[in-house]
Amino acid sequence: MLIKQKGIVIKSVDYGESDKIITILNEHGAKVPLMARRAKKNKTGLQAHTQLFVYGLFIYSKWKGMGTLSSIDVINQNYNLRLDIYESSFASLCTEVIDRAIENDEVSQFNYQLLSFVLQKISNGVSAQLMSVIVLLKNMAKFGFSAIFDHCVLTKNTDQSTLAAYSFKYDGAIAESVIDQDPHAFKLSNRALYLLSILQQLPVSKMNNLNIHSDIVDEMSELVILLYKEYAGMYFKSQKLINQLHRLDNNIEDN
Repeated sequence: MLIKQKGIVIKSVDYGESDKIITILNEHGAKVPLMARRAKKNKTGLQAHTQLFVYGLFIYSKWKGMGTLSSIDVINQNYNLRLDIYESSFASLCTEVIDRAIENDEVSQFNYQLLSFVLQKISNGVSAQLMSVIVLLKNMAKFGFSAIFDHCVLTKNTDQSTLAAYSFKYDGAIAESVIDQDPHAFKLSNRALYLLSILQQLPVSKMNNLNIHSDIVDEMSELVILLYKEYAGMYFKSQKLINQLHRLDNNIEDN
């Protein structure tokens, strides 16, 4: 049976000498694995069209198990996402989180809309690192945990200007006045905690102005990735490159 569906490539793995196995997140929010034969050969045209972030109309045949890709009518190759290694690494983190958040037989229209939103924002110049923070925040429940950013979990004070750290001991943000109760708390600015709370609660459809200073984005990103490690035992492959880039930046600053 020949099937035509719009979708976004969220995973691409080399298979043998000339083939690839790609996974698309289709317009209905389902993951579809496809064998792309001869996709590693330039002359087929599929090499560029089966890379991460490509959005298009995928035509494939499927009976049982994995489908076989026939052709792709590319709508947006999102080529710009592959030009900057820093942006590309965080965009890859977005696709990896969404891929791992959706079970193979699950349908998640929300995550399809989320990924479409993220790729559009990055194309418009919004930080891919900030977009990865939003994807991580919106998928926490899928990995079995949540986080409290909007009040002090010890004093119950809702004045967010007093918040100074996130405590894994007490599972939430804590105020400066009680920070001595957890000497290992992750310290960050109250501005970062405030924005994490806003982004956690705000629907993506209402996220219009996303102009946040890079230092604040760094704080939020570091904490949210740590939350996944501590609460869900998750380590994303994209983090390896991200960590290498951070070390490189730090070495440049030190020199």
